[in-house]
Amino acid sequence: MSEPTWRGRSHGGGLGIALIAWVIRLGGRDLCYVILLGPSLWLWLGDRPARRASLAYWRRLGARHPRWASLRHFWTFARTLADRVIAVQHPAALRYDQSGMEHLDAGFAHPGGRILLSAHLGSFELAARWVGERTGARLHLVMFDSEDPAVQAQLLRAMGARPYQVIDLNDAEGAGFAIASALGQGETCCILGDRAAASVAGNIVVPFLGGQAAFPSGPFIAAAATGAVIVPTFCVRTGWATWRCEADKPFRVDLGLRQERQERLRDYVTAWAARLETQVRRHPYGWNNFYAFWT
Repeated sequence: MSEPTWRGRSHGGGLGIALIAWVIRLGGRDLCYVILLGPSLWLWLGDRPARRASLAYWRRLGARHPRWASLRHFWTFARTLADRVIAVQHPAALRYDQSGMEHLDAGFAHPGGRILLSAHLGSFELAARWVGERTGARLHLVMFDSEDPAVQAQLLRAMGARPYQVIDLNDAEGAGFAIASALGQGETCCILGDRAAASVAGNIVVPFLGGQAAFPSGPFIAAAATGAVIVPTFCVRTGWATWRCEADKPFRVDLGLRQERQERLRDYVTAWAARLETQVRRHPYGWNNFYAFWT
């Protein structure tokens, strides 16, 4: 995780996914969470770039004991990955709170399509499942889809077919056309707005958690070009097995005249980074960017 881009591959491989699914079937949620302490410690000790990034993050937040916070950070991430399987195999084992459902409904009432904008905070996959079940809508999850075939096979066995369509960012040009087509048909694209998805030229550096960090401008350009609304959406862990799904008020993106566009685009990205910072400070252990995020 030395690069500020995600290429679609998970830690643990197919065997790790298979073991998680096996423990969940035999021992349930809590046993799985406890057993994951071991792999979390192993990864914390073995992945030095990720550990350094996590420690830097906790020092930035002013943690009194950043090493303990960092280890818990890795364990929370492992539990989040396990909850993807638990949500399918034992859905009653997870509890969901909801907030801002009127905003989500307003976004889905917009005829011009919508972008559910989130980040690598909590679990956007759980959010996609939650939104899909609530609305019955066709969802397109915009992501890198380069998972190892062994992991894909184990995820299929553990979780079944994906309840959403994937727009693969490995083909940046094709992904752009697919996003525009989906939004043009009034459909829903789920986009993570906190990592570089294509060219660095599309990123804008703005203030974030006391430093400067690069955020992609693509979601706002897509919304402006298609007339879609943006609905900030989050699904974050708030307890041992409790998740909070929430949505903000939808908004339109107007980039104005040509000479104003870059400045207005920066304003939208800056506002989004500030919103995300508020959410990160509320749920710091849900942050899943284990690399040198700040410039």
